[in-house]
This record gives sequence, C-alpha cells and structure tokens, in this order.
Amino acid sequence: MPETPGDAGPPTGPGEGRTPRRLWFARKDTGLGFGPVVWQGRAATYLYLLLVLVAVVTYSQLSLTAFVIVFYTVVYFSLVVLTSDLLKDWPPGR
Repeated sequence: MPETPGDAGPPTGPGEGRTPRRLWFARKDTGLGFGPVVWQGRAATYLYLLLVLVAVVTYSQLSLTAFVIVFYTVVYFSLVVLTSDLLKDWPPGR
C-alpha cells in the first residue's frame, strides 16, 4: 500500500508515538520555582508537608529529625524534577 504524503509511518525513534505525559508541576508565571498544576502535584505537596510536620512533632532527637526531613525533601524534589518540564532541555546542547 503506497504511503500518502501526510502519513508519517510507524514510530521510529524513542518517544515517538507516545501520548504526552501530564505534568504535575510547572514553572510559575511570576516568581521563582515550580508549582503544582494538577491534583497529583497538590497531593504530593500536602503529603510532603504532613510528613515533615509529623517528623518535627514525633521525633525527639534533633539529628534524627533533621535526617528524616532531609530525606523527605530529597524525595519530594526528585518527584518535582521528574514530573515537571525541568529536564525538557536536558542535556544542554541536545
């Protein structure tokens, strides 16, 4: 069957043929940083804040509290990076 001019054919490269993923976090229009744009991003943000609050109230040793809060923060910001368009142009020069 001959291909028509508008037919792109089957996907040939990575990422082709996929539906675009929905971003949980996006760049803010004003100010710095990212903000949640869908309910999943807001739920992750509220869960992070709740876990930090529970860690502050629950743990009695300051070093343990600091370790847990740093761990939660690293996990949360990793989630923000992976579910936002921050890595869209990564690596540079691509």
